[in-house]
Amino acid sequence: MLLWVSAVMAWAGDDLASLCADRAAIERVYYNHRLGEKPAFESAIPPTTIQQLVHDERRKESVLRQIYHVEISPALVEAEARRIEATSRAPEVLGELKAALAHDPARFARAVARPLVVERELRARFEDDSHLHAALRRQAEQGRAELLAAHAETLEDRVARLKRNYPAEVSEVTWQLGTRSSAPVDRVRPNSAEPSGGSQPVAPVDDRPEGRLYFADLPAELQKVLRAQLRQRGDVSAVIETPRDFRIYVAREKTDAVLAVTAWTLPKRSFDEWLKEVAAGL
Repeated sequence: MLLWVSAVMAWAGDDLASLCADRAAIERVYYNHRLGEKPAFESAIPPTTIQQLVHDERRKESVLRQIYHVEISPALVEAEARRIEATSRAPEVLGELKAALAHDPARFARAVARPLVVERELRARFEDDSHLHAALRRQAEQGRAELLAAHAETLEDRVARLKRNYPAEVSEVTWQLGTRSSAPVDRVRPNSAEPSGGSQPVAPVDDRPEGRLYFADLPAELQKVLRAQLRQRGDVSAVIETPRDFRIYVAREKTDAVLAVTAWTLPKRSFDEWLKEVAAGL
């Protein structure tokens, strides 16, 4: 346990050379597993790149500490190292990483586990930062209000207005409401895939006839919301927040077989852009 605590507490005081040496050792392992022809490691990933990687890791931890007042505890780092050990899908690569770090658990904690914890904790707080995303939420709420206020217009006119005002953020999705074994077999009109966005993943389409999307593949909470709010053509959902965007769904068709919607998506600010701006001010 003392090794873990030493690794965690010494992070801020470690010299750059030591941090860069461990980062280079890790990157070399990953590089050796890349397929195809490639230049020498030192040419592809020079020391300046290694230094930048280390700088980025420390910068993220600084932002996490100063903006969100979160300190990475030894317990979190140790838990992450144990998680990596227990769930790794490439044990041979994990073994190579440990060997590259001289089988030193303190170095592994500092160079492998800790950056993963920092990245996860910082992204989670960024995604859930209601103050940071408040203006975008207000815009989404205003757009929904406009849709509801225009209920006297045809659905086609309302959707057309969305597409004119937000051409890059409007898509059409059709979900099959049955299970894969009982889903209707009639051909459906091709439609665009659901917009991507963190906690609302779209299941793989490999085993779907004609690339169909199935409502049952959506997260359970999203299914619950859409079933309750999109009961007939023209219904408008509440504003739905995902880690990467705000969404509003408008029902275009609702039958026992399919739910077809127009999805209006407002992407949140890029994590990388936000991080660069915030870190520059620290």
